[in-house]
Amino acid sequence: MIIDVAMRTDKGVVREHNEDAIGGDPSEGLIILADGMGGANAGEVASQLAVDLLVSQLIREEDTADEKPLGGGDLLDAMHGVNQAIHELSWQSPEYQGMGTTVVVGLFQNDSLTYAHVGDSRLYRWRNGVLEQLTADHTLIQEMVNYGDFATLDEARLAGVPPNVLTRAFGAEPEVAADLAETDLRLGDLYLFCSDGLTCMLSDQQIQNILEKPNGDLMELNDELVEMANSMGGLDNISVILARVNNTNNE
Repeated sequence: MIIDVAMRTDKGVVREHNEDAIGGDPSEGLIILADGMGGANAGEVASQLAVDLLVSQLIREEDTADEKPLGGGDLLDAMHGVNQAIHELSWQSPEYQGMGTTVVVGLFQNDSLTYAHVGDSRLYRWRNGVLEQLTADHTLIQEMVNYGDFATLDEARLAGVPPNVLTRAFGAEPEVAADLAETDLRLGDLYLFCSDGLTCMLSDQQIQNILEKPNGDLMELNDELVEMANSMGGLDNISVILARVNNTNNE
């Protein structure tokens, strides 16, 4: 299984600082995106800490490379440790009180993608001309739709429900539940990891219009996504990671 990966993060037009963090180890199939929040520089501390800790916990040393592949349980254990570390730091250091971060992480291995997330950073898949959102936002507006208070997100927005109130984030509580899922990989799949700085500015259709360009260069696609989000206002930091599957054993 071979994937090509391109990453970009941008502070946007309005914000003075970038509190997003991106990283991982594409050579090992690990992709991580975090969107921090908090006063002063606390948001960027939380997001970068999440990325660094996940890398340290999920990338194995060479002498352990022959062990069985990582699974969903390993991913959830790592995310649990990240939440504890951020929560403890926020209480121990006054300058970091109230900090937190969203996280979306993907592990490409053995012709499958295992992914987990907390918050409203998203994972999309573009396959056979169709863009599909694989994650569900942990936001007040999404949960009100889930519970049947509104039929659609658009209906909830028209009723005045704020779109960016998180119901889960790393660091907010001593324990937080991450959503975990797995999908098969197919040749030509294109996966988009992104912060809400992209999705609050662009509709899914606008994102698809960019991604559906045949054999588009991944960095150029990233640039086009960021530049369009900025042209629409760039109200938040914008982070995008694209991963394309170029070889797999799956049909």
